[in-house]
Amino acid sequence: MQKRDREELKRNNAPLNGALKFFIGGCLAEIYLLMVRKYYVNGNIDQMLGWDAAMPTLMGVGAALLALGVVLAVVWRKERGWKQTVVWAGVFAGLFLSAGNWMVKAVYPTGVTVLTVLTAAAMLLGVLWCLYARECFFAMTILGTGLFATWVCRHGIGSQQWRILVIAGACVYLVLLAAAFMAARKLERTDGVLGALRILPKDTDGTVLMVSCGISAVAVVLSLFSAAIAYYAIWVLGIAIFILAVYYTVKEL
Repeated sequence: MQKRDREELKRNNAPLNGALKFFIGGCLAEIYLLMVRKYYVNGNIDQMLGWDAAMPTLMGVGAALLALGVVLAVVWRKERGWKQTVVWAGVFAGLFLSAGNWMVKAVYPTGVTVLTVLTAAAMLLGVLWCLYARECFFAMTILGTGLFATWVCRHGIGSQQWRILVIAGACVYLVLLAAAFMAARKLERTDGVLGALRILPKDTDGTVLMVSCGISAVAVVLSLFSAAIAYYAIWVLGIAIFILAVYYTVKEL
């Protein structure tokens, strides 16, 4: 096989290889979280105390990996191939071990459940980033974040301890949605304003992003008033995500 053919084959396989890396990384993270749940949440007293004592060390290791990944990213900023893989693996692993273990310890035991869902969502979004159009990735991110925000509203709006934090977080998310909506609207009107910043390609369909922002915003606002409404809003967002996934899967075929 000639060198040019090998390079072309490598370029064609790059999206699949990237998706496979996200999938393997997500599976390893989920296995670690299963161990945390088994021994730290559901284990006996000795296992729980052992994991609790090891948490600061694990967070320190994660912070060190994150710092190393950032340093290597600067040193190898022009490199590609395995060096780039090492950089991103260090950054993601460090962030997961440091921030993830802090969340597990700070919000015990609910933090394990939340982190398990977030890890699966991050893995899925990584696969989407590699295999699907950029607008699909951003729309899925908007709807997925809206689904998580709606779930938080449903479980936290009735709690006196979390009510203020939930409302504040929902307001921040709505502001971000408004900014995303305006950016998508500008993209739709001027054909590539965001593309000039290399966030989205010029042929991106801004309508999909605007609709995703609208559905997520309505779901979150209604969820602040009633846990029952939030339950049905979660289903609506889930159905919207499924329809979007089917649409872009068929489109990529």
